[in-house]
Amino acid sequence: MWADRPGPKVARLIVNSAGGAVVFVLLLWLFALTPVLCWARLARTRLVGAATGVVLAGLAAALLALDHGLLFSRAAVEAHAGYPVAAAAVITAGALAERRLRGPRPGSAPGRRAAAVAAALAAHTLAAAVGVTAWTMFLGDPYYPGLAELPLPPGLRIASDSGTSPGCALGGCSRTLALAAPAGQSPAEAAERLRAGLADEGWTPGPGGCLQHPHGWLLDDRRVQVWISPGETVVQVELVGADLYH
Repeated sequence: MWADRPGPKVARLIVNSAGGAVVFVLLLWLFALTPVLCWARLARTRLVGAATGVVLAGLAAALLALDHGLLFSRAAVEAHAGYPVAAAAVITAGALAERRLRGPRPGSAPGRRAAAVAAALAAHTLAAAVGVTAWTMFLGDPYYPGLAELPLPPGLRIASDSGTSPGCALGGCSRTLALAAPAGQSPAEAAERLRAGLADEGWTPGPGGCLQHPHGWLLDDRRVQVWISPGETVVQVELVGADLYH
């Protein structure tokens, strides 16, 4: 069933095209900034206008931080789906507050401006629905897990990280970490401590002796897997973003 879905092929075509990647980033920024631009056209007062703009800018910044890997949240897909609703609610609250201060919005040109903003927000919501639906079509593709997905017990630190350079194999995208144990603790003890800590965080046994944990929340059913083995001087960790299609 998974192999028949067209999403992964489309995703690889987009990612492999430099021009497509640039367009995709521009669309993400446009999606994030649309509510801010709409409010800039709609605001009528300094105080309420500035306060509402700051809230909208904060929502946009958080969304862009998720898109560019500066923040990690298991509800990233849900955040994109709910962003137009949250932004529209903030804009509505700002507009109602300004209405109490300055009365109803005049007709003619200002009224047409408000109608245009309402149409833009409706299109924004539709774009989110279409985008999230398309996104879920290729959520089974392998991906590189972020370090934020691996909670480390106190004292353990990352001595080396292969990052995203190894490339992706059939089963997933793998990054290799070497963890330095605290003084007085052997790599075997540190490895067992790491396993116990992950189990306490809700990680469960997976295939091949790994531990695994959901990468997403409701709409994103991907999983992150980790293999832990003690070395002579460090704890070897392989962190894998699994491919759900194989």
